[in-house]
Amino acid sequence: MFLRDIMQKEIITLSPEASIREAAKKMKDHKIGFLLVVNDGALRGCLTDRDLTVCIAEGKDFDKVTVGSIMQKNVVFATPDTDVYEATRLMAEKKVRRLPVIQNRSIIGLVTTSDLASVIEEEVDNFLHVEEVYAH
Repeated sequence: MFLRDIMQKEIITLSPEASIREAAKKMKDHKIGFLLVVNDGALRGCLTDRDLTVCIAEGKDFDKVTVGSIMQKNVVFATPDTDVYEATRLMAEKKVRRLPVIQNRSIIGLVTTSDLASVIEEEVDNFLHVEEVYAH
């Protein structure tokens, strides 16, 4: 199975020039803890709710600090043709819980550890069922 088969297609993005307040509001409105930062259609970084928490703890001004100044710039990503097991390995190795899916330099989807867990669980269940059939 490939990421194109399981990826979320509704992606919430924001520009690097957006304020931290705008980012927090967008996360609240969409009930998410992760935003992809995009400029001219290209992925520039990502922002997590943890990044916002650190910003708050440091006492930064929510209206003056930009997303671009605190975002994570080295985003780990995959392609729609990445196998779910390879994606799982990549996410574990890089210690990320969300994986943007990129095709032709455009963001086309997002896969989370939860998305992968349910697919892998189903694959394991199917395998165990086959084993039971052959055991009898």
